[in-house]
Amino acid sequence: MEKTDEGRAGAASGALGFSDLGLLWQRIFDAIEDPVFIQDREGIILRANRATGNVLGVAAGEVVGKPCSAVIHQAPTFIAGCPFVRSKTSGKRERYTLWMFGRWFRVLIDPILHPEHGVIGAIHIITDVSDIKRIDELRSRLASILETTEDAIIGASAEGRVTSLNTAAVGLLGITPDEAIGLPVSHFVPGPLFRTWEETAQAVVGGRAGRRFESEIVRTDGMIHEVSVGISPLRDERGVVSGYSCLVHDLTPQRKAERALVAYVAEAALRMKVPLGGVAQEIDHTAALLDSGKVRPEDAATILRVQKAHLDQILQNLADLDRAVAESAEEIPEAYRRFLCGE
Repeated sequence: MEKTDEGRAGAASGALGFSDLGLLWQRIFDAIEDPVFIQDREGIILRANRATGNVLGVAAGEVVGKPCSAVIHQAPTFIAGCPFVRSKTSGKRERYTLWMFGRWFRVLIDPILHPEHGVIGAIHIITDVSDIKRIDELRSRLASILETTEDAIIGASAEGRVTSLNTAAVGLLGITPDEAIGLPVSHFVPGPLFRTWEETAQAVVGGRAGRRFESEIVRTDGMIHEVSVGISPLRDERGVVSGYSCLVHDLTPQRKAERALVAYVAEAALRMKVPLGGVAQEIDHTAALLDSGKVRPEDAATILRVQKAHLDQILQNLADLDRAVAESAEEIPEAYRRFLCGE
């Protein structure tokens, strides 16, 4: 003969050492760590678990028979937008977030439905979500930082396919997130350099520490950028590596500036070396003649004035070079540009 639900529950309670089914359910009720209470259609609390009393700082039995508005909000009636009131109309779960006792709580209202009378009460579940909110806020701040950083950040799966891009990465790669997601990272790496990326990424996914190296990125328009790349592991909630991130710093402006400045220094050296050498020799020769008495002081002064004119011309040539570099080389850093312009 098949057992009824009551029979099965009774057998289960006996197996657990409980002779009273009501006591069994109360023990189960009290074992729930979140505050839970049952209320009737008018909002009067009919039953509450131990966690409810712990949160409110009273014995759970003290809240029974009181309106939920008085217990939770210390208000004589339902608050504006009360989810319990909404649930009586919708007949569905309603929720809201509540600041209470210095912490954030998520409140869920599940209506108790009667086949003929509709909503006859509700189960009120309160969950402390302060830690979750703090984590969400931290993630939001970090996401904002990552999105506004000047360095490109590319997220990739363990298989090496793009999963996310920040704004800087969109600009560097010349592609929208929708177009990039799902593409292999190798799509943006020159063929001869792909092996370095692949070996580094797989080593990181395999559990090794992150690594930084210099490489190149190919934009979708074919333009090549010199970059510094840092590859780091991405771990899921279990601590298992589920992918990796690429922090890409564009070195192209820096490299162009370095080449432009090297060219400037080389040109300046060429413009000064021969003329300055000639001036130095002439001054030494004049000094020797003056010491030996072979030239009069007034003649030596004339020679020095001529060399001074040569020096002025050298300085003018350098000034012209400074101005030309500052005006034409867009790669020169602004601080250097102001120096070259004499600002």
